Amino acid sequence: MASNVTVWTQAASNYLAALNEGGSPAVVWRTRFEPISADEAVAGALNLFATKVAVRYDGANDSANIEAKFTVRGTVAATDEVDVAADPLVLWAWKQLRKDASLGGVVLDARVEDVEIGYIDKNQSDEICVDVTICVEVEVDRNDPSINKTYLGG
Repeated sequence: MASNVTVWTQAASNYLAALNEGGSPAVVWRTRFEPISADEAVAGALNLFATKVAVRYDGANDSANIEAKFTVRGTVAATDEVDVAADPLVLWAWKQLRKDASLGGVVLDARVEDVEIGYIDKNQSDEICVDVTICVEVEVDRNDPSINKTYLGG
């Protein structure tokens, strides 16, 4: 059954819910590309946003194979060992993803593909962001990407 939301957006929504479960080291927002405020960075913050959707037509004639990538960006500030301060955010994002790699039965597999650490402002060495790239694979209807064909569902 079709909906108003693509299957990869459904997967991202399920992952967002998992990231915001009890025990999360920080609140997770959706689609905040701009740097967060210093107050949020001190406490630690997570943002989830889509970065790329690749489409392949190598399966059945009525389907398309999707490889969608999302970034979970953790932002922290610390006076010393800021990379260590970011570890709880990375660990939480990784572990929550792997608790259910199908993201509620929406995708074939969700996996961590890359972790990248960088400074938010090169002049301030006490604030960094850590980008955890997530990759999901799913098969959708060739004519309607809101129809999930991965599990013959939708």
